[in-house]
Amino acid sequence: MIYLGADHGGYAMKEDIKKWLDRRGVGYVDCGALSFDHGDDYPSIADAVAKKVALQKKNRGIILCRSGNGVAIAANKTRGIRAAVCWNAPSARKSVEDDHANILSLPSDYVTTAEAKKIVRAWLDARPSTADRHVRRVRAINSLLK
Repeated sequence: MIYLGADHGGYAMKEDIKKWLDRRGVGYVDCGALSFDHGDDYPSIADAVAKKVALQKKNRGIILCRSGNGVAIAANKTRGIRAAVCWNAPSARKSVEDDHANILSLPSDYVTTAEAKKIVRAWLDARPSTADRHVRRVRAINSLLK
């Protein structure tokens, strides 16, 4: 399952991505914000997505805020989460292949909706590498968690 979340800064782009996912037949759950609220805060939204993604290895998430950084930082506080801020399709693909990213973080102020769709497509189509060096590095990342 794919879990989505965005604060007010990423809300409009999240809504566009939902429509795009619907057209592609990709299932998702919207973890919020469920309406535009200029006063909302991203940590609780990113945390909601991260907790859902962490429940099962096959789960993935897409989170958005203006820079992509705030939601990624918040999501990465959850054990088992590897959220990556991606600005283009190649970085999105590599985030999954090399780093086994399970949450994509999009910077809504710095990518267009058309670019975001290309990024999401590349991220969804990518598969984690089973090369020893990548598996070893992901294990090392996981061992850093307290």
